[in-house]
Amino acid sequence: MSYFDNTIGTYIRRNIIFPFYWKYIKHANVLPYYKILQKHQWSTREEMINLQRKKLHALILYASQNIPYYQRVIQEHSLQFSADTLFSDIKKFPLLTKDIIRENFNQLYKFRDHTYYKNTSGGSTGEPVILYQDADYFAWNTATKLLFDEWAGRMIGERMATVFATLQDLSNNGQKFKSYLRQQLSGITILNTRRVTNRDKYKYIKQINRIKPSIILVYDHELIRFIQKHHLPVYSPRAVMTTGGVLYPEVRARTEEVFRAPVLNRYGSREVGDMACNCRKSINLHLIPAIHYLEILDDNGKEVNPGEAGNIVITLLTNYTMPLIRYKIGDMGILSEKSCLCGRKLPLLEKVVGRICSQFINKFGDSINVGMFYSLFYFKENIRQFQVVQETTDLISINLVLIDKNKLNDMNKYFQENNQKIRKVMGHEITVKYNIVDEIEPSPSGKYMHIFSKVESK
Repeated sequence: MSYFDNTIGTYIRRNIIFPFYWKYIKHANVLPYYKILQKHQWSTREEMINLQRKKLHALILYASQNIPYYQRVIQEHSLQFSADTLFSDIKKFPLLTKDIIRENFNQLYKFRDHTYYKNTSGGSTGEPVILYQDADYFAWNTATKLLFDEWAGRMIGERMATVFATLQDLSNNGQKFKSYLRQQLSGITILNTRRVTNRDKYKYIKQINRIKPSIILVYDHELIRFIQKHHLPVYSPRAVMTTGGVLYPEVRARTEEVFRAPVLNRYGSREVGDMACNCRKSINLHLIPAIHYLEILDDNGKEVNPGEAGNIVITLLTNYTMPLIRYKIGDMGILSEKSCLCGRKLPLLEKVVGRICSQFINKFGDSINVGMFYSLFYFKENIRQFQVVQETTDLISINLVLIDKNKLNDMNKYFQENNQKIRKVMGHEITVKYNIVDEIEPSPSGKYMHIFSKVESK
């Protein structure tokens, strides 16, 4: 990349384009909020807790006075709350689920200004839920992304590449020009791996080598597999950020090997934004108490101990248009009591275990660690994509997109070895069915569900 783009271009984006765009075009407080988060990350634990309590109390107070659903819930359950006892009081609020949002949608929001917009959940395995969000939420979430990028090594205005598979069609010339202009002004190059040819993949790798991004954000790992298979030289960024799914050890190791760079993991959702990210000193993920109040609960709604897996429940502190209080997001995670060597006192999420619907249940009612299936199918010879679906306690379907269908017969031994491993944990009577397909469809957000279960836990 030229000196102009690496140095002068970065300076212009950081000091002129970025501030002007967010302040005068989007009218969003992204930069002020970013500076607040930069300072907040180095606060003491006591300061973080006090700030979180204050913001949580303000949100619940607003909801109790303005949002019909919460007014009804508070009355029906005779709920009382105060700033001093709020962390105990909030545990009395019933959990909010996607079904409850759908059933009570019109009672869950109130427009405070004209900055509201519609968004949806990812809808990975079912009907997406519709949400209203506002400019303040958007600004805080954008500021959080900037902070996480900074942890990875990217400062505002520096080049960045984003690799993901989206259903968005940019074949229209006008749209292509707007997309190109937006990417040049932001410094973010988008590489859409949805339905691309090998020629497109070679072009993407040339783009990465040409622009030399400070970090690469990866949603979709197909390009990584392609680089490794063909032994292609690729630029090594300061870090690679992965998001959009559980970062299994196999994925981390392969990504580090291909890009020769540290891998950070970012956790978030469309409903509540980016929630956590690890820094370079630990694989545990830092939470931001000023943005979210996070609980880990068992199936009975009771808080689990640090180090134990449970349901992630989120209270979003930045969206007053449609408050989400104790929202059961559909993921499972583990909190940590450890401190990070980076010196930040931010609470830690040890890891995200995966979607609740990704937990397999055998016929004995045991919960099975599905990470095993990643080791069986992820980046294996002749497999481009895979999806493992537990249909019943007696049937698992495995959908495979092969690189070369002519080599299918050569994979019989591989399938038999996999079946033995699967039956060892799922039960020897289970049927394993392989389906060779042309494509595995992602959700509208571009996210693939590699592993999920249709079996409800008892």
